[in-house]
Amino acid sequence: MNLQSPILQTMTKCILVVDDDEDLRDSMAAVLSPNYHVRVAFDGMDGYTKAHDEPRPDLIIADVTMPGLDGITMVRRIREIDGLGRVPVIFFTGQMSTQSVIAGLTVGTFAYLSKTCEAGVLEEKVKRALWR
Repeated sequence: MNLQSPILQTMTKCILVVDDDEDLRDSMAAVLSPNYHVRVAFDGMDGYTKAHDEPRPDLIIADVTMPGLDGITMVRRIREIDGLGRVPVIFFTGQMSTQSVIAGLTVGTFAYLSKTCEAGVLEEKVKRALWR
């Protein structure tokens, strides 16, 4: 039986935000940090490395197109790590081509959202991903 309050339970959830756009990373962290422990990574390689750090992420939000290691390849590699194979992923990206969406879905993403979507849509997807 979990005796923690619902607010305390959400604060223990860790979200890793991976995006090469500093302004977007900062704004996502600002929106999510009141309710979750948020860590940020500046590209796919940094995201891959930080996925190993403690606390391990309960959710990863990532861009698809980043220099060096793209988001889809990053997620593929993260999925190979013990304990991270089932971590939900939300791609939050400007790359909405059919090919990109299909590639994102093949790595088992929870959601594939456009960066132009409303902040409330992202927040709702985060809640659903963490409490599924």
